[in-house]
Amino acid sequence: MSFLRINNIGKTFLGERKEKVIALSDLSFDCQDGEFLCIVGPTGCGKTTLLRLIAGLERPSVGDIALANTPVLGLNRETTLVFQQYSLFPWRNVIDNVCFSLEMKKIPKKTRYLKARKFIDLVGLAGFEKALPYELSGGMQQRVAIARALAHNPKLLLLDEPFGALDERTRHRLQAELLGVWQKERKTVVFVTHNIDEAIFLASRILIMRDRPGRIDYEIKVDLPRPRDRRSPGFLKVHIKIREILEQILTANNKESTL
Repeated sequence: MSFLRINNIGKTFLGERKEKVIALSDLSFDCQDGEFLCIVGPTGCGKTTLLRLIAGLERPSVGDIALANTPVLGLNRETTLVFQQYSLFPWRNVIDNVCFSLEMKKIPKKTRYLKARKFIDLVGLAGFEKALPYELSGGMQQRVAIARALAHNPKLLLLDEPFGALDERTRHRLQAELLGVWQKERKTVVFVTHNIDEAIFLASRILIMRDRPGRIDYEIKVDLPRPRDRRSPGFLKVHIKIREILEQILTANNKESTL
């Protein structure tokens, strides 16, 4: 039985001129418990909208979503969504940012600090517990955001291009650290990115979206051994395959726009 099930969902918005805009249509996929799933697609294909629907921040116009056999009908507290923007409280230090959800649950201070320190250590920020966000680099702030998400103890971790604003070296380091956290905690992860290299390095399976409207068109299982070598022939082969698919999508979209 699938841990996360997306069944024929669609999402329609009203545009600025009250016209109907179909963001997602006939979109379906399953995600297994403990899987690291990446979703890749062109800018504007609805990847962020999809994550917001899974998190229960919005409702699909049609179709249904279920997590652990329970329908997602509103804000889903079994999931945590990490955005590209760090969204840290600037007046709270690292440990108090990580503790936020535990504090909202009325967990005693001593207990929540013990739990928070576990995840601060896990993301490699031991020694920075008292630092304020402005004293941290972008990569360190994103680690705090991930530690805060894990402290909430979600069944499902949703990440929306969390490393997109970082330089390549920092991004690669955080990708490796995120995999280490995933392997230790075995959370189910749905990770959205437009970076092909990132998806191949991280994912057990990659779903490729097309737009106009957004839907899943391709699935690629990544059977490469971990840790993955970005320069290996197998890695490059998958990279070329995904790039070709995305180029086909772009060509098809350009043809449609000229009709």
